[in-house]
Amino acid sequence: MEEIKVIWEEETRVLTLEGEPVLKYALSWPRVEGAGLGGRWIGRYYARLAGQWRRRWEREVYWRACLELTARREESRPFTPWTGELTGETALLRDGVLSLRFFGCEVRGDGRPARVRWGDVWKLREGTPKPLKELFEKRGWKRGLWRSICQQGEARRQAGDCFLDGGWPQKVKKTHPLRGWCLTEEGVEVSLPQCAASPAAEGCPVFTVPLEDSAGEKIQLSACFPK
Repeated sequence: MEEIKVIWEEETRVLTLEGEPVLKYALSWPRVEGAGLGGRWIGRYYARLAGQWRRRWEREVYWRACLELTARREESRPFTPWTGELTGETALLRDGVLSLRFFGCEVRGDGRPARVRWGDVWKLREGTPKPLKELFEKRGWKRGLWRSICQQGEARRQAGDCFLDGGWPQKVKKTHPLRGWCLTEEGVEVSLPQCAASPAAEGCPVFTVPLEDSAGEKIQLSACFPK
């Protein structure tokens, strides 16, 4: 049986205006080998996703960067090239389940970095997303999982490990953070959108809830995968 591999394609490009660098971006996306049709479907999905990021940077973001460069030239002010980055890594590949983690960052000149982070979990054979609810058997699992995240967040806030805003659970819940979950050997990983629960400098706070603690029930990692 062919070994399943996740190969990360990489691309970098520097866009210029009249020979001056305006925007530099780095793009990385996965290609799945050895997983049959399902793996090819997943690979095509990420190739399209990479294309969407590429087009955004080469059109909308590039045009805005050019406008800033032109304005700064007129004012004899220095210009700092804009940057964009999308990278990823394999968080888990086991028994027909693939979990990926992605990081996006964009810096417009000397401005503040805008960050995004999310995870995707796939059933390799079918080439379809794996629903989070498949990890749990009892009703109310979502409330239990969210309660664990809130408890962990409050503990970190009081310890000064993460500067979360007061009342952050209510603010974050509106962004549906469980949609971008990630599965690791340690458990369910959930990241919060930048600025949704904390100052921008905090980036995207990350919480990992061990499976044995999620929703207050004992779950072995092996139970997450098809028999």
